[in-house]
Amino acid sequence: MKLTIIGSGTCVPTVKRGSPANYLQIGKKKILVDCGPGTVRQIVNAKIDYRTIDMVFLTHFHNDHVSDLVALIWALFCTPGFNRKNDLILIGPVGLKQFFEDSINLNKDGEQWSKNKKIKIKEIKNKIKFEEFSVECNKTIHTKSSIAYKFIEKDRSLVFSGDCDYDDKFINFSKDANVLLLECSYPNSLKKKGHLIPKECGLIAQKANVRKLILNHIYNYSSGKIRVDQTKKFFRNTVLAEDFMKINI
Repeated sequence: MKLTIIGSGTCVPTVKRGSPANYLQIGKKKILVDCGPGTVRQIVNAKIDYRTIDMVFLTHFHNDHVSDLVALIWALFCTPGFNRKNDLILIGPVGLKQFFEDSINLNKDGEQWSKNKKIKIKEIKNKIKFEEFSVECNKTIHTKSSIAYKFIEKDRSLVFSGDCDYDDKFINFSKDANVLLLECSYPNSLKKKGHLIPKECGLIAQKANVRKLILNHIYNYSSGKIRVDQTKKFFRNTVLAEDFMKINI
């Protein structure tokens, strides 16, 4: 597994951090996890060929995690001289099909993407198996439908928290992961419901016995160093996500 952080920020735009998006390559499959504003351009800046993306996984339906999905679909099916042959597979929590119909499927001219283009939609409830890997999901404390993902390839695993709050069930879900990509929206002094602070991130990683913790989804309330230092009091092997960071798993 090879992970590239496409956007390490939030809904609040900054020069340094793009909105939430991650690119994952497992064997021959190229995957996006979340697709926030500006993701397609970030992918190009990362020197990744957006035309080869096979799947998009969504953790929930907040705008900062989904809004560039429309831009990606247009790019995949409207690039001059490019005729996409493979299906684009969209995977997300229960409610994805309705979200697609309400928010994406009909453009202003009434063209239906799902009928005229090769798009398949799958709602994940527990686990999906593919030829080279499997994906499990876990309900998180954030929205009614928000979920976390665990990608498993042989003896390696990578967990994406999406947006979440502290939860023992999520700790169990993350047990022994090689890498945990965990939201850390605010410093310890600014705890908000539905999001994590460094102390909680460190405790989750410690109790889950993960090998490496990457802090992601960074609001610009304090320096990243402060958040890493606060987290390391509970879990030493912690790093701060940066746009275009690459991690081999």
